[in-house]
Amino acid sequence: MSPHSNISDYSRYFCLRQKVYLVNMSAERNTEIYESLSGVVTFSGVDSLELMITHGGCGSTNDNEAGAAVYKLTSEALGSGIQVLADLVGVVTGNIFRFRMHGALEMFQRRSVPRVDLSARIFHVCGNFPLASFKKEWQRIMERLSNNAVPPGLVLQETEINLSAGGIGLTVDLKSRPTPLSMFFVALDEGLPFCALAETAWEQVADEKLRCGFRFIHILKTDQERINSCVSELMRKSGGAHMDYKRNWVLVDKMVVDERKAG
Repeated sequence: MSPHSNISDYSRYFCLRQKVYLVNMSAERNTEIYESLSGVVTFSGVDSLELMITHGGCGSTNDNEAGAAVYKLTSEALGSGIQVLADLVGVVTGNIFRFRMHGALEMFQRRSVPRVDLSARIFHVCGNFPLASFKKEWQRIMERLSNNAVPPGLVLQETEINLSAGGIGLTVDLKSRPTPLSMFFVALDEGLPFCALAETAWEQVADEKLRCGFRFIHILKTDQERINSCVSELMRKSGGAHMDYKRNWVLVDKMVVDERKAG
């Protein structure tokens, strides 16, 4: 199969309960922000797909009306990564959304995201709030940071973390289990900390502690670059080889064909 195949039946690439990552590709999106969601397939048709969005509700996909929102759907099939564009066409019920796929389905080699262990000053905010509320607070904070001001009462603490452009990992007390959504402030250098929204991706109990992995779902692209530079420098110092995060298609709001056109 070609890496760029125009097909009329997408159903063979999506099955029930399959995990899908959504990346905002809407024309009206803020192109300075990487914005993503997670979903699980509940129905797969010839050109339609129904996804249970992890953080459901109409506001969790896009502030635009159905039909104006376009996403890149990224998953795995036939041993490879796949991605295809899809329009949000409506809400089935609750947190289940219907998408109509179109255009070429691209296949690519799945690549791990370079990550490093380091000690950094961070502040972790949890809460059982809807995604729309987290986004509103993130926007308010970004306005302050853009004016070289930090939120009042923000106290960052030195913490051992695992960091990549795609997310962050850390260990917490078993009694401090994180909520599905979090906000992170992380200081990488002498500048202002970056702020990102994240979803809890996995948890693992070890030595009476809880090891947690979080996936960034709302972050400035410039902050992705800052993280990438930090990871690259630390890997270089340790003698390791570094691979740019943009080679992982889950972390960029473009298709393979867009990259080749730009080249």
